[in-house]
Amino acid sequence: MAGISGERRLQALPHARLMRESEAHVEVTARTGDAEQRLITGRLLAEPRAYLRWEAEHSRLMLKVADHRRVPQQALELRATSLALIHRKALFEYLRDRRVTGAARHQVLELFYGMRDYATSVIAEHGHYLRSASSGYCSCHLGGVLLRDPAFDAAITRYEVRYTDYFRVFCDAALIERGAMPPGRTLAGTEASRVLPVYLKEQLRYVRGQILRMPLPKPRAAHHILARAS
Repeated sequence: MAGISGERRLQALPHARLMRESEAHVEVTARTGDAEQRLITGRLLAEPRAYLRWEAEHSRLMLKVADHRRVPQQALELRATSLALIHRKALFEYLRDRRVTGAARHQVLELFYGMRDYATSVIAEHGHYLRSASSGYCSCHLGGVLLRDPAFDAAITRYEVRYTDYFRVFCDAALIERGAMPPGRTLAGTEASRVLPVYLKEQLRYVRGQILRMPLPKPRAAHHILARAS
């Protein structure tokens, strides 16, 4: 009976455990991650107010995971959370990677923030990026390492590549419509700027569905690592 009750107890991660693992992972990533990961988590840890805000936002995400009482459902929630975080950090990555400056940068931020003050929008977006990227690292760690969910091996990484492509085309197309696209960065004609984002979005919807339908980890498969890390 003790073994059965123990397995039931380990079928899901409580909120406190999710947060403890996440906070520890941020600290580890700041020391041992790749250059970009160290930069992002290092900045978060270096700014107490930014860290506290991340902690509060991440806590709300983990409450949704903890609401599920079984490992498979928690893994599914972490998949959905990771996908949403990819979306949330895409704007800053687009501005950075495409080196969008000047009038074009104003236009892109206006597309998402409306007529909000430009400087305020830039600061807000950078903060969103740091927090979303950090939470993304944690969600992948929780799903892939603790729950041993195969979706975190490569599928979510492939989705991120596809979403980055879609978001770039979407923003480029929006700049074309507004007449603010920098020289040399145009899509292949006006028709392409209308059709390609729609096509890529449909592809994303299909890939997202595939990820959410992948086989879920079974409680017994996750038992050993959960017990070891308790």
